[in-house]
Amino acid sequence: MNKKLEVIDFLKGYSMLSIVIYHFGQTLGLWPILARMIDFGGTGVHTFIFVSGFGLYLSHLRQPLSFSQFLKKRFTKVYIPYIIIVSVSALISFLVPIYANSAYAFFGHVFLYKMFDDDIMSSYGYQLWFISTIIQFYFIFPFLVRMKERLKDWPFILIGLGISITWGIFVVRTGRAGMRIYNGAFFLYLWEFMLGMLLAEKFFVKGYEFWKMKKVYLMLLSVVGIGAYAMMALTLGAYGRLLNDVPALIGYTCLSVFLYRCSLAWLNSFVLFTAKISYPLYLVHILILLMVIYGINYYRGVYSWPEAIVILLLCLLVAYWLEKFFRWVDQALFGPRKAPLAGKVIGVRDRT
Repeated sequence: MNKKLEVIDFLKGYSMLSIVIYHFGQTLGLWPILARMIDFGGTGVHTFIFVSGFGLYLSHLRQPLSFSQFLKKRFTKVYIPYIIIVSVSALISFLVPIYANSAYAFFGHVFLYKMFDDDIMSSYGYQLWFISTIIQFYFIFPFLVRMKERLKDWPFILIGLGISITWGIFVVRTGRAGMRIYNGAFFLYLWEFMLGMLLAEKFFVKGYEFWKMKKVYLMLLSVVGIGAYAMMALTLGAYGRLLNDVPALIGYTCLSVFLYRCSLAWLNSFVLFTAKISYPLYLVHILILLMVIYGINYYRGVYSWPEAIVILLLCLLVAYWLEKFFRWVDQALFGPRKAPLAGKVIGVRDRT
């Protein structure tokens, strides 16, 4: 049985694609109602973190690694491509003024201290704040594993939810809701990551597949979750925008699973293709978008949605080749990866 779960890949690809489209929509000057609708694409962040928790913990259950092995594996796949794109962005910025160059900002990415300085948090691409969040989760993952092993399900998830809500209230109360080092900190998304870990264990041990819920329930939860997310954002101000993660995750994820379960061959194929190149796509799409917009503005000053579609296709093409390049760099530096043990590839734990 293949160790990859197609539905989890679909969720990863769908959430990343919606995030990219959301970023593209922000540059188009859409009608207010369309701008509101496109903003929902940013909710893909919550599903992506949930899927990350699911995938990392399932991988741990199949083949546990030491902390040093875990960091090496994750940082070679995440940190090195990230620094390559930051370096390319810095070099391009010497020729095309799309980013403000500074040694302090550049080395903030290299040495990761930019996650503590809001002035450079989004340097060389405002989407890169999310990389800091994911790296923070890598550092605390071993602690969360031990915590999961010692606690029952409800205390585990309630602790995560309590920390996330407390952090969100703190950020709003102290007037830091607009600062990425606070609203992008892992504390705010902790419960989503921990929920993914919990469901990964349920799948590994008992074969529970949350994605096989009846379609009518998926659609109902989608409508309720998305509706509650929108109402909280529109009526509760900063608190609503920062604390509507629960309905956002439920509504967005259920909608994604529903679309997957519709079994539209063209949609599933495209989203699964996007999943394979999701990380390089995330890293490079803002760089390509800003370079093309800069060229368009320089020559004729008009940028429209048909051009945005072409740029998106270009981003997908570049990401496809970047994925191959990053894989080559990884193998050149660290050699071929060892395949997981055959007995660890199953979903439900073998109790015999």
